Amino acid sequence: MKTMHLYRSLGVVAVGMMSMLATSCEEDIDNTASRNQSEIELAPSGEFIRLDESKPNETAVTLKWSTAHDFGEDYITTYKYEMQLIGSEATNIKEFDDDGEFFRSYTNEEMQKILVDHFGLTTSTIGEVLFTVTANFEGPRLMVPDIATATLKIKTYGPKQYKADNLYVGGSAVGEDNIKLTLKDEINKIYSYEGALAAGKINFPVDYADELNAIGPETADTPITTGEMPGVIFDRAEANSWVIPSAATYRVTVNMSKKTVKIVEAGAVVEADQVFLAGSAVGEEQIEVAQALENDQIYAWRGELKAGKLYIPLTFEGEQAMAIVPEIANNHDIEDGQLATFGQALISKVDNQYWTIPADGTYRIVLNKEEKTITIYSAATDLKPLTVTFNNTEIGNTSWKQDVNVLHMYGGFNGFAYDAGTDEETGKSLKYCQVKYNLIQSVANPKVFVYKGDVLPREKNTDKQGKTNAGCVNFCTIRYANNGWFVGSTADAKRNEYNGYTEVTAGKIEGAVTGQADNRYAYFLIPEGCNYVVVDIENNTVLFDIK
Repeated sequence: MKTMHLYRSLGVVAVGMMSMLATSCEEDIDNTASRNQSEIELAPSGEFIRLDESKPNETAVTLKWSTAHDFGEDYITTYKYEMQLIGSEATNIKEFDDDGEFFRSYTNEEMQKILVDHFGLTTSTIGEVLFTVTANFEGPRLMVPDIATATLKIKTYGPKQYKADNLYVGGSAVGEDNIKLTLKDEINKIYSYEGALAAGKINFPVDYADELNAIGPETADTPITTGEMPGVIFDRAEANSWVIPSAATYRVTVNMSKKTVKIVEAGAVVEADQVFLAGSAVGEEQIEVAQALENDQIYAWRGELKAGKLYIPLTFEGEQAMAIVPEIANNHDIEDGQLATFGQALISKVDNQYWTIPADGTYRIVLNKEEKTITIYSAATDLKPLTVTFNNTEIGNTSWKQDVNVLHMYGGFNGFAYDAGTDEETGKSLKYCQVKYNLIQSVANPKVFVYKGDVLPREKNTDKQGKTNAGCVNFCTIRYANNGWFVGSTADAKRNEYNGYTEVTAGKIEGAVTGQADNRYAYFLIPEGCNYVVVDIENNTVLFDIK
């Protein structure tokens, strides 16, 4: 049998193929002989190979294969060698034997580059590599190729991957036996633990493939903070630790996707993605408390409660483990209308820590997550909207009294566009003010109004004095504007003589003038990209911002 090398003349191949085709036309093809003559064998240097960065030029992987069956001088045999990383989308490496040695070898550096640079395998990762040698026969009759395969597990070197098969809490703060963390979010690889820790050191042992690692801080003996802390993967024997200052119940979160660790004493900070009301005062179904539009640390609710127990569960990372409760155990008084600090307790302990709602009725609840304060208002102490009096000559009432429960945007910012229809309160035709730009009354404070929505338009408008501005706006209590109570800027303005305009910087609180005097003609100029407005008619301030 002849062995054809890679660079042999293609004419020989062509002749062989023509001969095969001619023969196949003359007689039936019988592959029985070739199917029963498979002899090729592929032998790798091991089943698992760990590449060594310290020895880049040292041979790491060798593969040898035997010759295929000899079908005689009439047949030419070619050998194709192929390497594939299972699971990789990169193209396979294909070569033909051109020296007759039936041998391949790779140094540590060569194999590292192939796996990482070509196949895209990450560093410090085990990849499963499939090697295939195929012997093809060309001659008078068709022969089935002879194929041999071998699979090797090869581990690359380099920086450790932030991965874990199992993750534990370990260190002197835990004791002799590590505690296994619970995988709470498989997609984002978030692990958690809640329980007692002693004063001492803590890190997070990791089992990953053949590695024994641990997550710890960059520097040794790092004090914990209340926020997310960066964590680094080390060899377990070299890992640093955080310091737990005192024995207590802690909530531990390890986020493998973000490479962060959070260790917080239960009750030290309020961790919540959602806030709810629960207890016999609420009923069987929990009621969600909305986040205030004007402050993401404030949650507020107003509605009906029954006489009974009230506590406030917190949902964090998909789990309800903690609840807001009275700061002092066995004190169930709501302190009607008074600002009070609150505490936190495990859901399992709310049977002893709760507020008592004294009677059926309407209540308002406002809590500040950052400051850890809560105010519970009954109907008797509830916050009231601002009541204003002004002249409404449109309907012939010179002493018009109105509770301010909504504010409308008024001005040339939208070309004085308006919605068709009539005002429900007065029956007058609507002008100037569009509902989509209304400012909504805050549940936390009825004297605060918020717009959060589409970016506000900034149409140009030329006033009677010939001055052109873009995005001029103020705020009015009545949708037909002319006879409303206004929130205007502090710019100098004079009714029937000249308008005033205040340039606004996004994120900067501006002073305001309220009433029905010259402030009606004093406008704010909306900053570009603004989609968020807060008007406080208790403190006479306006904020334009981008959220």
